[in-house]
Amino acid sequence: MSPETTTEPAAYSLLDADFLRRLERLAILAKRVQLGHIKGERKSRRKGSSVEFADYRDYVQGDDLRHVDWNIFGRLDALYLKLFQEQEDLTVHLLIDASRSMAFGKPGKLAFAAKLAAAIGYIGLVGYDRVSVEAFSESGIFRLPAVRGKGAARELFAFLDGLGAQGRTGLEQSCRSYILRNRSKGIAVLLSDFLDPSGFEGALRRLSQSRCDLFAVQVLSRDELDPQVTGDLKLLDSETGEFTEISVSPSLLRRYRENVGGFCDAVRAFCMARDIGYVLAPSDTPFEELILDMLRAGGMIR
Repeated sequence: MSPETTTEPAAYSLLDADFLRRLERLAILAKRVQLGHIKGERKSRRKGSSVEFADYRDYVQGDDLRHVDWNIFGRLDALYLKLFQEQEDLTVHLLIDASRSMAFGKPGKLAFAAKLAAAIGYIGLVGYDRVSVEAFSESGIFRLPAVRGKGAARELFAFLDGLGAQGRTGLEQSCRSYILRNRSKGIAVLLSDFLDPSGFEGALRRLSQSRCDLFAVQVLSRDELDPQVTGDLKLLDSETGEFTEISVSPSLLRRYRENVGGFCDAVRAFCMARDIGYVLAPSDTPFEELILDMLRAGGMIR
């Protein structure tokens, strides 16, 4: 059985079969479809020689006579060449922050990001796009080279299902390294909490240099967005191992929520100013709502 005719893949712990069937009705959107090395499923603005008719032009000596429209020649006694719309392949680059801070929350942010990446990747595979994944932190990089076709969903899901959070955040260096190794154009989706002590701006600037359509999905837990705690607390930084003792009062919580909201607004504004798609994805968001509503509203899928 060929990959294209394989039935629904085992969803592991990520997605169930019914939801996979719903995803098959969606498609990933690209503002700028780049010419690939093979004729894929994406329509290009360039004129080529594939099977979908686009326009006519005058015949000039040396053109392939097989593309002459002989029906027009018979009526007008003039040679016109049929032009066809080339089909292009697209690579969906899924970039996942796998630093230790992504383990926080219920459900954990990394588990949620992996599930989200599985859904986006599956939509791409069903559309016969290439899909690659890279999960990174300062502790290392885990890669799934580009796969293609619905039959590759098992491999994609198994890779994502096995991810674990470790090490400190290093977004800019990881994104810079990815760009240097990967030249294929398409869509890049960065899934992260963007809680990098060095800032989030450098990573997004690096990815913007790839000339891909870029989407930033900010994954935060509900406890980060709206904590419900009071009293004396001893907080542990999951990446540095350092402790901080604080006394949480209603006024402190109010200032904290304002700061978190300001941080998310800053990420959103940075993205909007650079034509980067942005979605805030709380990890407790009902998953079908996120995929079917939020990502569609964010311009990533249709």
